[in-house]
Amino acid sequence: DKKKKEKEEKKPKKKKSHGERGESESVQNGTLEEEEEPLPPMSNYCLLGENSYIKMVCDIQGNLQEGSQVVVSVIFENRSDGVLKAMEFNVLDSLNTRLQRPPGAGPHDGIAVPFQLPPGVSNEARFVFAVQSIVTPQKLKGTLTFIVKSEDGSSHEKLDFKLHFTCTSYLITTPCYSDAFAKLLESGDLKAGSLRLEGISMPFTHLLARVCFHHHFSVVERIDSCASMYSRSIQGHHVCLLVKTVEQCVTIDAKCDEASLLGHVLDEIKLTFSQEC
Repeated sequence: DKKKKEKEEKKPKKKKSHGERGESESVQNGTLEEEEEPLPPMSNYCLLGENSYIKMVCDIQGNLQEGSQVVVSVIFENRSDGVLKAMEFNVLDSLNTRLQRPPGAGPHDGIAVPFQLPPGVSNEARFVFAVQSIVTPQKLKGTLTFIVKSEDGSSHEKLDFKLHFTCTSYLITTPCYSDAFAKLLESGDLKAGSLRLEGISMPFTHLLARVCFHHHFSVVERIDSCASMYSRSIQGHHVCLLVKTVEQCVTIDAKCDEASLLGHVLDEIKLTFSQEC
C-alpha cells in the first residue's frame, strides 16, 4: 500500500514537468507569485516549410539518451482536399551533422514518414541527427516528397525546406544545486560573456520562464530580481547565467567552457526577447 501511495504522489509531479510546454508554472520550482499575471502559452515549434498541400513545424531537442544527438520533432499538417501518402523526409548530410537513417539505407536516402494524412489532419514524426561540433548554429537543406491522392487522381509533389539547428537546440534542461554551481564558477575553467537587454517590461518570473522554456535552462537560485541559471550541452559543456534586472534593464553575465557556444546562446536569448518586446 505504501508503495502504491508513493507512486500516486509521484505521478502528478511527472506530469507537470512533462507538460511544461504551454503550461504556466514552468519555473521557480512550480511557484509563481500570486500578484502576477499567469504566463502566456509558449511554444518552441517554428515553421519548417509550407505550400498549398502541407505545412510543417518543428522543434529540436537534445537527446537525453545519447550524447551528440538531437531529436527533430516535425508536425505535418495536410492543407489539401486529398490524402497525402508516401511521404519521405530527407535532409542533406553535412560534414558535421547526419540524419540517422535505418540500417541498410544509403547516405542520400530519405526516411519514410510512418503515416498517411487525410485532409485537414495533423500528425507528428521524430527524426534523429548525429552532431559532431555544437559550437556554432547551422542550417541544412532538406526535401519532403509525397503523393497527393484526390478524386481527380494522384500527383507527385515536393516541399523544400531549411532545417535550422541553433546552439540552444544543443542544450538540455539540467538541474544544478547552488553549491555545485558556485564550484563551477570558482573553478576558473569557464570563459565569460555578457548580454544587456533594454526595455524589458515583463515580470522577472516571466523573463526567467522564457529563458527556461525557450533556451532549456533551469533556475538554480533566485533572490528578488537576481537569479542564477544553469544548462548543459549534449556534449557536457556547462552554461551558467547570472540574470539581474533593474527597472527595465536586464543584464546577463554568463560563463561556459566553450566561448563560441556561449556567444551564440547569448545571441539567441537576445533574439527571443527582441521578438517578444
